[in-house]
Amino acid sequence: MLMDIVAGLICGLLMGSVSLGALIYIFLTNRDLYDRLAKRLPAGIPPTLVMLSLVVGVPPAWAIFGAIAGALYHMAADASPGAGLGSSNSVFTLAILCLTVLLMLPALFLIIRRKKLGWLFFTINLMFTGILGWLMPLLAHWR
Repeated sequence: MLMDIVAGLICGLLMGSVSLGALIYIFLTNRDLYDRLAKRLPAGIPPTLVMLSLVVGVPPAWAIFGAIAGALYHMAADASPGAGLGSSNSVFTLAILCLTVLLMLPALFLIIRRKKLGWLFFTINLMFTGILGWLMPLLAHWR
């Protein structure tokens, strides 16, 4: 069980790095993001604080999500062991694929509305599938 949670933690941190890279890309490509964020925030909260809290908070949040996914993987491996779909546990990988399909729906809407942001979200979803759907089960069984 510990190895599954550690594998989930590692994959969560990797997913946090991917998300952080996407956030930094959004921050750098939108020149007026700071001004637009300042208009929408309540008075007294600087946009720099919001951006810094995102940069500091996203990787640990993904790490916690990865650890929970590792525990869920352990339960799925106990309930129905069996390899398939290129993974060591086909049930867990199928669950991650179903979750990714649900997450792809907003990405398809964003591709129609805002092409650059939609493709970025689509790429992050594909990375989510690869990292948590296939890499985490492989890391959990790598001994």
